[in-house]
This record gives sequence, C-alpha cells and structure tokens, in this order.
Amino acid sequence: MPASPIHTTDLQDEQLRELRARRLIAQALVPDRALADGQAVAQHMLAVQGQLYNSGLQALACRSLSSQAETEELVRAGQIVRTWSQRGTHHFLAAEDARWMMQLCSPRIEAAAAKRRPGLGLTEQMFDAARSALFEALREGPVARTEAYALFDAAGVDPTQQRGPHILRSLGSLGDIVQGPRRGSEDVFMLTENLPVVARELAGEEALAELGTRYFHSHGPATVKDLAWWSGLTIRDAKTVAKLARNTVAVELAGVEYRMGEWQLSVEWEALEAALALRLELPAFDEYLLGYGDRSAVCPADLVPIVGPTKNGMCRPFVVEQGVVVGAYG
Repeated sequence: MPASPIHTTDLQDEQLRELRARRLIAQALVPDRALADGQAVAQHMLAVQGQLYNSGLQALACRSLSSQAETEELVRAGQIVRTWSQRGTHHFLAAEDARWMMQLCSPRIEAAAAKRRPGLGLTEQMFDAARSALFEALREGPVARTEAYALFDAAGVDPTQQRGPHILRSLGSLGDIVQGPRRGSEDVFMLTENLPVVARELAGEEALAELGTRYFHSHGPATVKDLAWWSGLTIRDAKTVAKLARNTVAVELAGVEYRMGEWQLSVEWEALEAALALRLELPAFDEYLLGYGDRSAVCPADLVPIVGPTKNGMCRPFVVEQGVVVGAYG
C-alpha cells in the first residue's frame, strides 16, 4: 500500500523519519531512484552545490549510475556547467538551465555587489573595460582565471585586492559566463552563449513555476522558507513559486506546511524503510544537508560545528545513517 503523506497526528519521531526518507528518495540517493548520468541528475535537482569542484562532481555522480570521471566528461562536453546561480554560491547545473536560473535568482546578489564596487576601487567604466576585454578573448575560446586577471590588467583594471574575483562573479551572476572543466586546479570560464546546447528561455511566472516544480520534486518535503534560502529569492517571491509549482502536494509536520511532488503519494512504506536503512557517505556541501534553510531535521546541532556549514562557511564530507547526519569522514 502507498504510504500516507505526513500528518500532524503522527508521532513526532515517525514524522521526522518519514521526512528524512522522502528526502532521500526525492534526492535520488536510494539505489532504485538513481538516474542515468550526471546530466540527468542536474536536470532533476535543478542545481547542485558546487563550492568545491570535486565535491560537486561527486554529488552528481552519487545520484547516478555513472562515475565521477564520467560526470566530469559531461562538464568537458558542455552538458553540465558550474556557476554562481544562487546566493553568489557555486552550483552545478544542466547547461540549458544556466542562464535563466542566473537571471532569476541573482539580481539581488548583483545589486548588492554593484554597491560594493566603489569600496574596491572599481568604477563602472573599469568594470565595463574588464568585461569587454574578457568577452573579446572568450569569443575565441575558454579562458582560465589567471588569464582573465591578465586581461583585466592589460585593460587598465588591477585584479588584485579582490577586484578580479568580484568582476568574474558579477559576470557569472548576470548570466554572461559559466565555468567549464578545470585546468589542473584552476577555474576556466566560457561564454554562456557558446555552450553546445539550446538554452531554455524562461522568465517571469514561467521561470518561477519551473523553479518551484523542480525544487519541490527533487528536495521535498520542503518549506517555502527552505526554497527561499536555497534560491536566494525573497519569502514573498518564494510563496508565489510554491503556488505556481506544478504537480505538488502540501503536507504538514508540527503545524508547518511542506511541499513535495505528487508522485510521492505512491511511495510504499517498504521504500521509506529501505531508504532509512541506507548508510551514505556524502560529499562536503551535499544537497541533502545544504539544500534546505532549516537543517535541524537531518543534522543534530552538536554536529554542525563538525560537518558544517561552519561560521566561516566551510563543510566536510559527512555520514548519514537512518537519514540523520552522524559525523564527518575523510
């Protein structure tokens, strides 16, 4: 029989167990939900935390039937990209989703960044000069980070004292550039318009609906506040996203509304128990932990300083048992 959705009449411990199990299943972390490859995972998850390049690749691979090396080949092929799509933070996305996601989720971040430029000694004329120099080079092919800084310097813009990183991050937030495969340990940039895919053109309510649909289907059960934190949108916009999300249902836990994909209504109790029986070793910054604003359901407070995110924003790889973070590893 399908498992009933979460209700406030259930015992709290059982509610939490069900919440964790459903998230494990939604995030394709159980074997029978694994997707074909990293591109399919990126399309399902919409965006996967990628602060650490290799950890992001591992997060994609562990949800698929492919290896980390095979996942990186999809980055080399331009099917998956890395960029600052949300909250000014690196994520891996399917290439066709990069531009509309950056344009939807990054305006507030970019507006704040623009206000910081005078403090960095950057005028708008200097920013435009750096952008023009970089774009001219990118039209010929990918450019590594150190090469970008040299281009800025040649254009009369000193890239030191955080000016170079600021310019690259802003151009990423605007949707103009993305990162491809690394050269050694160095980030490499390319023009979004040069990606070998047809970019999805989504804006307004259509973009909000797509965001909500894919977030709640891949991360649910999750709250509006979780969505707002993950996307970087305001609570007001996140509420609109929840209303527009397709094929989702609302459930309650301790009086709080969560949303998840309708498909979860057909999940069997046996599948929930099987999900909780798994022991998982997940990479630093994994979506199972970082995909939500409120992580208390899956990570005990005393482990936060160990697995993160810490006060300085760092995370460590972590172990999950019964859907709960039990410690760090590696």
